Amino acid sequence: MNLLYVTRARIACFDNDNSAFIPELWANEGLAILQENMVIANLVHRDFENEIRQFGDVVNTRRPGTFQIRRKQDGDVLSSQDASATNVQVPLDQWFYTNFTIKDGEASKSFQDLVDIYLRPGMMTIARSVDRAVLGRVHGFLAGPTGRVGRLANLGAANSKDYVLEAREKLNVNKAPLEGRNLVLAPVSETALLKNELFIAAQQRGDFGTALESATLGRILGFDTYMDQNVNSATLANCEVVAGTVTDALASGGAAASQAVALAYAANVGEFATVAGNDQPTFITAATSAAGATTAVTLNEANKYATAAGATLSVYKACSAIGAYAAGWGSGVVVGPNGTDPGWVAPSIGQLVAFGTGGGRVNYTVIESYSSGTNQQTIILDRPLVNAINNADLAFPGPAGAMNMAFHRNALALVTRPLAIPNNAMGVLAHVGVYNDIAMRVSMQYSIANGGTMVNLDILAGVAILDTNLAVVLQG
Repeated sequence: MNLLYVTRARIACFDNDNSAFIPELWANEGLAILQENMVIANLVHRDFENEIRQFGDVVNTRRPGTFQIRRKQDGDVLSSQDASATNVQVPLDQWFYTNFTIKDGEASKSFQDLVDIYLRPGMMTIARSVDRAVLGRVHGFLAGPTGRVGRLANLGAANSKDYVLEAREKLNVNKAPLEGRNLVLAPVSETALLKNELFIAAQQRGDFGTALESATLGRILGFDTYMDQNVNSATLANCEVVAGTVTDALASGGAAASQAVALAYAANVGEFATVAGNDQPTFITAATSAAGATTAVTLNEANKYATAAGATLSVYKACSAIGAYAAGWGSGVVVGPNGTDPGWVAPSIGQLVAFGTGGGRVNYTVIESYSSGTNQQTIILDRPLVNAINNADLAFPGPAGAMNMAFHRNALALVTRPLAIPNNAMGVLAHVGVYNDIAMRVSMQYSIANGGTMVNLDILAGVAILDTNLAVVLQG
């Protein structure tokens, strides 16, 4: 009798043995760490199906619909309404990964040691990336002054209650559901709120101080409130600004007509510019310059707040793209100074950056920024490029300040799908773990060249705005 023996490689796992290279363990532990470190990604609408996808695929999620009221009289036949939802297409264009090699010399470490040394830092990196990609969509809610409240870099103890109440009012007017509202704050904005006794007095808050003990701000004026270090925020020190003055006073609601200014710099159409007292993320649509100085500018919108004669005009200097990038490009974009600029300051993480002018202008958020040479900075944006960028095209860094989000969970969606498992005949151990509607793949393979086991952790996701009526930008 012929016997056929089928064998399968086994991996022993001991407490003090880094043979704890079992992808299932790494996936489960990694997902738990990921959930602990994400903030806004845990607060928005989540869409998950256990269907294998690949980068670039488009999936469909839903914008929940609403019902209309009907009134009945005796004898009326009930009029049924279909439960409707608007389809929203979401490209899976966010592929977050962390890759590292565990050297042979560390083979005696326990699984938990390896978690602390490699897995925890790796998952925290992915968590930051996911949060930044979701929060980076804040620019989608900035259109017009009705989508935002407050003034950039002007949130303090005295006005914090008013700004939060204004955000609450806008969501009320937009008929956002009362339950499921959240307020996510940058660190500088959290500090401003905590300087207001209303937000720290337990007897006034009604939570007896438990929220602050658990590192959240708890329920504030109808919002579950959190601090998130990844909220869009730029400091003035990390921006390149040229300051001038506006000649005449302009009332609230004043037209966005040409305004006389004194600015020792030839301003470019498309550059962000703020006027003290108004402090909105406005940008220049026309400029009159001569001999390297600007004498008049037109901003893209009317004043939200009144400004005084002689008010400071701050223009955020443009930089320049280095190289050409096609629409859909998702890797880094290299930028450098626009012409001779010895004081050039590169765009920083959390800062808006716009490309294009007129109807072709598109806003992005910088979610990663690193030096790639002398006077060259690589910036990774919150999503792939909408339009192509040509070499030497101007890039317009955004203004200083924080862009906090007051929103209902159905304003944004985080869509995730599992990635395919590689063929184990190629010597790869892999597993896809799923927890709380997030799927993560862990792949492991021994690398002779690197003298250790290479580990790759990756997540495939997409981010979409579902309803601009359900979020307000609280500027700080």
